[in-house]
Amino acid sequence: MRSDPSMNSYNHYAYGAVGEWIYRYAAGVDASPLDPGFHTVVLRPRLDSRLKDLDFSYHSPYGTIRSAWSFAGTTASWIVTIPPNSRGWLPGSGDKGDTYWLDGEPLARSARVHRFVSGEESGFELPAGTYSFTIHPASP
Repeated sequence: MRSDPSMNSYNHYAYGAVGEWIYRYAAGVDASPLDPGFHTVVLRPRLDSRLKDLDFSYHSPYGTIRSAWSFAGTTASWIVTIPPNSRGWLPGSGDKGDTYWLDGEPLARSARVHRFVSGEESGFELPAGTYSFTIHPASP
């Protein structure tokens, strides 16, 4: 069937839609409409123990972006890599500062990230690098 030239549509919208769901929603990796091309990597993981483990990589123009998570009970481990010459953006209010832990301390107290609040927008900026988060409790 693959050698049949009449069947040349393996790049179908349905496959692209599944791929988009995997990177944008499951892995939580998205581009910023204000800073396109993954120069700013927007991080919105939807950790779900029903999916078991997830390990996602994307080769952006700046380097490899990685989002990998796994569960142990109700605690999730999440590893994120932001490539050089780009930054990560983890939107959210102070609740992420308490439930997301980085290197053994609450995210809000980590010296590796920068808390940003401007009007209604708030979150954490992550410079290029690899981050190992622990999320307590992580619920599906």
